Amino acid sequence: MATTVFHTPIKLVFGDGAVEKVGEEAAHLGKKAMVVIGGSSARKSGLLDRIIADLKGHGVEAVVFEGITPNPRSSTVDEGAKFAAAHKVDLIIGLGGGSVMDASKAIKLAYSGGRPVFEYYTGQADAKAVTPKAELMLVCTMAATGSEFNNGAVLTNWETHEKRFIGVPIYYPAVSIVDPALTLTMPVEQLAKGGVDIFLHVMENFITQQGETPVGDALREVLMKTVVDWLPPSVKNPSNLEARTNLSWAATLACSQFINLGGATGYRPVHLMGHPLSGYFDIAHGDSLSALLPSWLRQSMAIRGARIARIGKNVFGVDTDPVGAVEKWLESVNMRVTLRQLGAKDDKFEVLAKAALETSRGLLIKDPIHNSVEAIAGLYRAAY
Repeated sequence: MATTVFHTPIKLVFGDGAVEKVGEEAAHLGKKAMVVIGGSSARKSGLLDRIIADLKGHGVEAVVFEGITPNPRSSTVDEGAKFAAAHKVDLIIGLGGGSVMDASKAIKLAYSGGRPVFEYYTGQADAKAVTPKAELMLVCTMAATGSEFNNGAVLTNWETHEKRFIGVPIYYPAVSIVDPALTLTMPVEQLAKGGVDIFLHVMENFITQQGETPVGDALREVLMKTVVDWLPPSVKNPSNLEARTNLSWAATLACSQFINLGGATGYRPVHLMGHPLSGYFDIAHGDSLSALLPSWLRQSMAIRGARIARIGKNVFGVDTDPVGAVEKWLESVNMRVTLRQLGAKDDKFEVLAKAALETSRGLLIKDPIHNSVEAIAGLYRAAY
């Protein structure tokens, strides 16, 4: 078994009412904050005003940068870095879901490093050599990506249609606030997409791992079962705070170093092959995962059948047809979709497959199944 290193410098404040700690925590980090938000939901709900008032009450001045979109654009991040420089902020607060949190991390990097942010994603510039000019706080309003508890972020360069990931020390937030009550205002459709993302964060690692790790496998099975059990009632009853709390815990842990405890390993090929679908067609992340998942499982059975069968038994409670059980679960939360329904064009599948290989940081080329343009394009066609 390889050596496991667990390290996180993140202070996590989790629980109902945790949002009331924003001003108190921010006061330890800076005096002038840039609050990053997406569209208008934080304004309409009154959450933004509450946050700004809390910051002011603790002696922290705030300016607002608005306009982060799903599949956040590198161009918007560069605008945010210029905004941060113009206002000379010493604290960046990401208030929103995964897109806002990822963009906030990237704004910190571009602001501190002074280079177009995507240069750090392509290797033209070294993010690890950048000295931070601001602290980072994340206030999570959506149970999904888990960006609040890791040092990774995904960005899309819309001009080149590249969607890339990097994980670097500067992306660690100093403090993350997770208040499950904030997720109660999430539209049900976004909740379902986020739930699929949480599930895949764990499932892909579990399936691609070679061998068994009793402690690591058990931890990941519990996380998967939590999502499988609590996403449907959360979708059916949007005011179910117990369900939202359990999903928030699962989201926070699923994409953190926690899932490597017990000696567990693995990687996320569905994510890697889903990224070009967002980069070219602006398909929502959760939708791309949902469309690819059943076909990926079927194409993986010959080599990874034992791991998939174990998920069927221990997570879904079935002894046969684990893929069918996954499909029924997706249907129960209205997430059984095809690439055709999502607007993908089949004449681009070879281009997408090539992009997946080029942006996968060498992981897909080592995959025992989806390691070529032909194999990846074949998956896209099966999911079409």
